Amino acid sequence: MTTISAAGSTLTQQLYQKLFDRLNTDGDDALTLDEISAVDAGNAKVSKAFETFDADADGRVTRAEMTPADTFGADTLNALIQAQSGSESISDQEYLADWFAETDTDGDGLVSKSEREASADLRRAAAYDAGYATGRVLMTRRGVDTDQPLSVDDFLVGRLIAIDPAQISEVPPELKAEIERMLDSSPEEAGAPSAETAAVQPSREQITADLAERASGPTGSVSFLSREIGDLRTAEAARIAAAPMSDALAARLFQQALNSWTPWDGGEQPVVEANA
Repeated sequence: MTTISAAGSTLTQQLYQKLFDRLNTDGDDALTLDEISAVDAGNAKVSKAFETFDADADGRVTRAEMTPADTFGADTLNALIQAQSGSESISDQEYLADWFAETDTDGDGLVSKSEREASADLRRAAAYDAGYATGRVLMTRRGVDTDQPLSVDDFLVGRLIAIDPAQISEVPPELKAEIERMLDSSPEEAGAPSAETAAVQPSREQITADLAERASGPTGSVSFLSREIGDLRTAEAARIAAAPMSDALAARLFQQALNSWTPWDGGEQPVVEANA
């Protein structure tokens, strides 16, 4: 079987290549409509997705045709931020309704654990590819059994702390007291820090630089630090490679392709490996 390597590809590309492997039951180098229909036989959206993938209209979807462009992950997240979720022009209730409608892939009015995990997988891949996360997050209400299918009323919207770039000239006031405690506590107030503790305490300059980098993404988002994003992407690539692809995740990938597919443009392709 042929699979895509984590090296040389985005996480979004890796997900689509894993979907290709899942559907490629005869092990050849292309997918037929029958193979793709295994996601949801009889669904007109599946036939439409096949047409979307089949760029040369030859009745077969090759691995290259099922590889989104490098910008797909970032473009998708930007679209979510601006059009669906991150825009300040829509309310949290509208954000929640949009998220629920996309996540409920079987249309039964409930989102299963598998559907929620699929939504999280897609959003995490897009966020790590883009280098930032949106300011709004979905949470289950206290006391909800998250192993059970949930209705829209079982969720609420939370907020990440998005830092205004205008605050970065100095340490933001809401963090200043904590930074003072960390860096400037006197021995009388907090006890003298040990040499080991002092060695790992960040400097004021480092804290300010980190806050500035956190605020460097689009409005309403929080950027990942350059020193942490590589490890996050590597860990997520390993998790994707090891985890089986659920029906819910396959359905969400098809839905995402229908909404905003950007085909491979013929440039350098991701690294593809042959595995027994």
